[in-house]
Amino acid sequence: MIVILNMEKDDDVVNIISRKFSDFSTKIEHQGKPFYVITDLHGSEPVTIKTSIYLEGAHIETLKITTSVREKSELSNLIDSQHRRAIKKVTEEETANKTRIAYFREIKRLVKKGELSRAMDATRKAITEFPEDPLLISYHGYLTSTVDNDYNKGLEICRKALKRVKEYEDSDTDFPYTLFYLNLGRTYGMSNLKKDAIEAFQKGLSHDPKNKELASELQFLGMRKRPIFPTLPRSNPLNKYPGIILTKLKLR
Repeated sequence: MIVILNMEKDDDVVNIISRKFSDFSTKIEHQGKPFYVITDLHGSEPVTIKTSIYLEGAHIETLKITTSVREKSELSNLIDSQHRRAIKKVTEEETANKTRIAYFREIKRLVKKGELSRAMDATRKAITEFPEDPLLISYHGYLTSTVDNDYNKGLEICRKALKRVKEYEDSDTDFPYTLFYLNLGRTYGMSNLKKDAIEAFQKGLSHDPKNKELASELQFLGMRKRPIFPTLPRSNPLNKYPGIILTKLKLR
């Protein structure tokens, strides 16, 4: 059994070419999207059965078991069982969660690269599948401001996302609050609401004081750390050099 992955990237999609037996290389259309499930063997004594799930060429999950089984019929049964289990997962909620995570990673990557139009396209696509997801709604709000230049609507959407996530505070779901406040703060900034932007970034830092993106946004808006000796100018060596040292030591 041989699997060849063509790693030539085109818009971050990996083309999959399989020379495996058809029983262990399966293409599935689920919710209008092409999934590939590929199972192969690795190593020997013990052998690892590895099943990979791909969505539109992007790897989203791997199942694997290691076994010392040597009898061909038993090994074949194990391979078949795991492959079928992976196929079943494609149609279950767990794979849907993996799809959601894949969207988040792609949107965040595009935003970080400054490819905001592509990020908006990815967000709109994701929202058609997960219309109630608060984080996707938050990104949609931020991108509505930056791409569509509709600042009022962008703020409305970001606030809606934050309100929705707060409704889940008593649940077991762990939300990345820093991203909600980062998107909200940036949207305030686009609307020239500096005070509100600073407040949003500071609230985000209350959830993660070491978050570099939030700290960077505050610095961009002119929020500077309190000098060590407030009565002296910032340029005074007593403020300047100890401040640099303490910052490098992460003590301020």
